[in-house]
Amino acid sequence: MSKRCKACGQDFRPRPQVPKQTYCSTPECQRERRRSTQQKKRREDPDYLGNDSDYYKEWASKNSDYWKRYREDHPDYTDRNRQMQQNRNQKQREARIAKVDVSGQPFSLPSGRYRLTPITADGIANEDAWIVEITVLSALCEDSEA
Repeated sequence: MSKRCKACGQDFRPRPQVPKQTYCSTPECQRERRRSTQQKKRREDPDYLGNDSDYYKEWASKNSDYWKRYREDHPDYTDRNRQMQQNRNQKQREARIAKVDVSGQPFSLPSGRYRLTPITADGIANEDAWIVEITVLSALCEDSEA
């Protein structure tokens, strides 16, 4: 009897010792099976999540120079990461943060399409944005100024 693998979708023959087997035996699918099981345990079992977190903290304290060595051994990773960070910084610099008192002149907004970007409590405009179309009705504008 064959089954379909949950990871790759290929048919496989389960091992007789594991009748409920749902992943084939390829290393990639077994890695996905372990990842999926860990994710589920972290969601459902607070003790597992805490133990997992404690393990990684302990590992990090014993291997404090891991990332330094990794960057030295993988210059392509370091260059790519640096370039991506520069791109993020550039986007941040280009983001305009709206101020209430930009101009002392009466405010008049022309009709048109605008990009709205929410600003967080710390004053940073995040990457979420909406394109909106605003139509200014001149009669209402003239009435409100009078």
